[in-house]
Amino acid sequence: MSNFHKLTDDELVGLYTEGCDEAFDVILSRYDAVVHTYIRFSVSDADVAEDIFQDTFIKVIHTLRRGQYVAAGKFKAWLLRLAHNLVMDHYRRIKGEGARLQSFDDEDAAPVERVPDTRLTAEEELIEQATIDELEQYLGLLPEVQQEVVRMRYWEDMSFREIAEATGVSINTALGRMRYALINLRKMMGSLA
Repeated sequence: MSNFHKLTDDELVGLYTEGCDEAFDVILSRYDAVVHTYIRFSVSDADVAEDIFQDTFIKVIHTLRRGQYVAAGKFKAWLLRLAHNLVMDHYRRIKGEGARLQSFDDEDAAPVERVPDTRLTAEEELIEQATIDELEQYLGLLPEVQQEVVRMRYWEDMSFREIAEATGVSINTALGRMRYALINLRKMMGSLA
């Protein structure tokens, strides 16, 4: 069968569990960028992010081979949940070692990229960049679950349904976390909100 790319995730999983390694290659290529992006925005260290990425797909392989995945048309959400859990395990480990959770003002953290606005004066550019820098500092002060929903929504452009599925909560909980994150940011930023 040469049209693996036209198959659904669950069909590919079924083929892989029957011994077709090419089906898994399609799954990997289909979700490589999504999982890498999620992990990279969650973990500032590129080497750690790569380790978590590999651990995610190793866990996928083991789960599929043991027949523990239940095909329900939600493979992407399940995959992102595995990645999310491994990211949280990483933070629990380093927190236990006395390290602090990643803040958006870390030197290694992924910078916020924006398209330059040629209509801004040099002074306006400086003010805008200072505002972005301040926002990044305040994001690091939010509770972890609020930071996570802000990252997923604005950095990864995920819908609230996708956020809910990836984090294992209801849509209302995801919306509530975003609401509280925005309220907290407005309070912290004062007149800049």
